[in-house]
Amino acid sequence: MSCLTLRSQRRCPRRHHRGFNLVELLIALGISAALLTSTMVALNACFIAYQTTTEEASTHTISRLIMHRVLSMVRTGTEFGPLPEDPLEELVESDYVEFTDHNGTLVRLTFDEQNSRLLYRVGEGDDLVLLAGVQRTVTGEGDDAVEMPAFVLEYEKGTHMRRFSMDLTVIPDDNQSTKFDLGAMRPIRLVASSMPRAETW
Repeated sequence: MSCLTLRSQRRCPRRHHRGFNLVELLIALGISAALLTSTMVALNACFIAYQTTTEEASTHTISRLIMHRVLSMVRTGTEFGPLPEDPLEELVESDYVEFTDHNGTLVRLTFDEQNSRLLYRVGEGDDLVLLAGVQRTVTGEGDDAVEMPAFVLEYEKGTHMRRFSMDLTVIPDDNQSTKFDLGAMRPIRLVASSMPRAETW
């Protein structure tokens, strides 16, 4: 063997390229899987929180608009019903209220407990859904639970209505609801009271 060959072998030693072994590869995959799982859990929690807040806000806004609309109709209405069976009674608790609007048309609001809806009917027309997801308000828990009447009409002298009150609970719901957010929606309680304008003056 020549000197030149010996010198080149000394100057250029062979290098062995070493890769990941199986244990190192499994550890890397485990760390990556843990990071991806935690990221997906955080994203899912953020999505549920965003969806819940959006549904509650939209339901709250719609419910308040409808509540103000109902109170406005009551303020301008006349000839309210149902009337008390006994003229000496002052309070009537009912699931519906009817009155004549400023155009002389009979208007009827009905709480449909079976289908969880608030219905609205003008004259001899069909019932229209004014608000869905409506339930009767329940106060207390267990044996102390009390169901509140949907509508309360306070009369004076048997046929003269002085005050109208409503007490309903709305459950937020949306078409994009998923099985993950069931039970996460907080109910919204609608409590309002109004007097006919004729009683105000």
